[in-house]
Amino acid sequence: MSIIWKYINKNAIAIEAIRDFENMRSIINNTPAEIKEKYYKLFSPASSKLSLFPKHRELNFTEALTVSLLDKIDILNERYRQAIEYMKWFEPAWSNLSDQEQAVLSEFYSDNLRSGAAVRLMHKINYSERQIHRIREKALRTLSTVLFGK
Repeated sequence: MSIIWKYINKNAIAIEAIRDFENMRSIINNTPAEIKEKYYKLFSPASSKLSLFPKHRELNFTEALTVSLLDKIDILNERYRQAIEYMKWFEPAWSNLSDQEQAVLSEFYSDNLRSGAAVRLMHKINYSERQIHRIREKALRTLSTVLFGK
């Protein structure tokens, strides 16, 4: 197993982890409300009007809806569990970086506007492009080492 680990591109994996960071944070922030909403739909009384005819052609509609909501709740819970697990793994490594290193890596890898990141950073932190790339390379090396070891 350790032989294979030598050939894995740890920097590429670290970059993917940086790109997932905001998404995982969003999942952690929003999923509890989504789960609560699904439970509310599951247990709230449906507004019913008296009628001699069923609302839906399918007689087992209520059961199908219940099963569907329970499946969605299971998916949301699993997604939330994975996001928590990711954050427990990633945040300690991310916190080892300085604020400047975090800002540089975020600008290069987590924002949708990756092109022109060096130019934006040159104006923001007033460093040369060469210095910004040195900071990026050092920060990425540090992050990769903390996440995966040498």
